[in-house]
Amino acid sequence: YRVWYRIPFRSVVEYPGVTREEDNDFGLTGSQSGSRKFVMDRSMPNRALVTVLLIVWFGAAIAFATIDNDRFEGDSCALADGSDGTCRRDFECEYLKTIPQKLWIKCSFDKNVSIVCCRNPSRTRFDVKSRSEQMCESFDQFNDVDDHIYGGTAAAADEFPYLGALGFGNGGEVSFRCGANLISDRYMLTAAHCLAERPSFVRLGVVDIMSNSKTDPPVDIGIEDVISHPQYKGRPLANDIALLKLNRTVTEDFLKQICLYTNLSDPLPDVPLTIAGWGSNETAGIMSPLLQKANVTTYERDECNTILVNDKSQVLSNRRIVAKLNADQLCALGRNETGHNTGDTCIGDSGGPLELAIGRRRWLVGLTSTGKPCGTNFPGIYTRVSYFVDWIESIVWPEK
Repeated sequence: YRVWYRIPFRSVVEYPGVTREEDNDFGLTGSQSGSRKFVMDRSMPNRALVTVLLIVWFGAAIAFATIDNDRFEGDSCALADGSDGTCRRDFECEYLKTIPQKLWIKCSFDKNVSIVCCRNPSRTRFDVKSRSEQMCESFDQFNDVDDHIYGGTAAAADEFPYLGALGFGNGGEVSFRCGANLISDRYMLTAAHCLAERPSFVRLGVVDIMSNSKTDPPVDIGIEDVISHPQYKGRPLANDIALLKLNRTVTEDFLKQICLYTNLSDPLPDVPLTIAGWGSNETAGIMSPLLQKANVTTYERDECNTILVNDKSQVLSNRRIVAKLNADQLCALGRNETGHNTGDTCIGDSGGPLELAIGRRRWLVGLTSTGKPCGTNFPGIYTRVSYFVDWIESIVWPEK
């Protein structure tokens, strides 16, 4: 039998069991002895085009050590050396700069962007704590409160001493639209999509956001600088996080900082978390002047992605829904034993906390980012604070 393959090589490459037959064609020949031979064709008219195709084919074959198209951004993966990693966009992975391309582990593609296995940050053998963890140990501890909105309840006066509301406007007409969280004596953390208009101040220290009490007045602090994440994207939301630098140091002893959650593993679905804000507490969308709170738990990423992919309702609010969780996002919702919604963040809660209470400390796990209209069984989507700890520390606690 004889099968012809026209391949544009300038010379014949010899392999075991392969010999030259002639100089005017390049064929695959099977003889009675079972030998196969490749011979050159030096007169191919489309030689240049096929050469390019072969180069691309061979380049793709050696560009990555392993290809696993079943893994998506945020999924766990294993590096070539067997260590743990997380699938991330190639341009977000500093680790790739330290290894040859042939050792890259490719997870999948997102449009024209390669999703690769990126090494998880690890502690040194001395278990050195990050700057934010060291600062957390110096923060004042919180008072003991009961377990910490659609279906929410009013918060106690000193329950969220780190939470403020962003104020827009000056003088007579002032409105409040988003939450922000005090993480140091000069910086607050919020959602970047809240900053389409620059806020003029943040209101702290009150449960009733419209309070004009003279005996217990709110603490209004001006905003010196607004720093959105450099890779923030609005539609769909990605890297939805921003820092606000206050125009003075917070010195009030009743205001406290919340610690950054630095664990790259999200809290398990059976761990109770708390959400809070001055948003709607009914589906009608009426804003609550009183700070509301509710309990929620996280969803497994695969479960949340299944909900996002299979959702056919097309009922979108003005908060921009993603088709699948990014690595910088997580989702959560309050659910009872029948699976029905018992707590959700709504319009106006953007930038507010997804909080974990451990003893007398509070940890900021996430920031309210986006979701479906209030009161549905659709989970809320939150910005994962742990994903941005390096960026936050570089600004709030820069290395000296």
